[in-house]
Amino acid sequence: MVSDVGMVHMCNIVIRTQTSQNEYGEPVYTETSTSSACRFFHNNSKSGLIDPESGKHMVATPAVILPAAATISEGQSITSTVPGFSKRYTVTSVKPIFWLFSNTLHHYECDLVGVE
Repeated sequence: MVSDVGMVHMCNIVIRTQTSQNEYGEPVYTETSTSSACRFFHNNSKSGLIDPESGKHMVATPAVILPAAATISEGQSITSTVPGFSKRYTVTSVKPIFWLFSNTLHHYECDLVGVE
């Protein structure tokens, strides 16, 4: 495993917490965000071809690498201003990556889906 995964980007990990309910009984949330170094990429293992009437198109799944110190879980949001990844995403999976021959966490790889 490479020791430096090149976390050259920055992102905000957004944590949404239910704080109360409004007069209709609907939950009210507050959001707090934490800035983190990261690396965005397109996950080739989750890519594929679609074949609509307009022709074949490649579809790639956005993903992000986060440092071991980051606190992240499925369902949380990540925002960024990195060109090509400048939108809000929801984390769909979190995969911890460990040092080779060790039980020490190196970083997380998270699959993302864009929020419209």
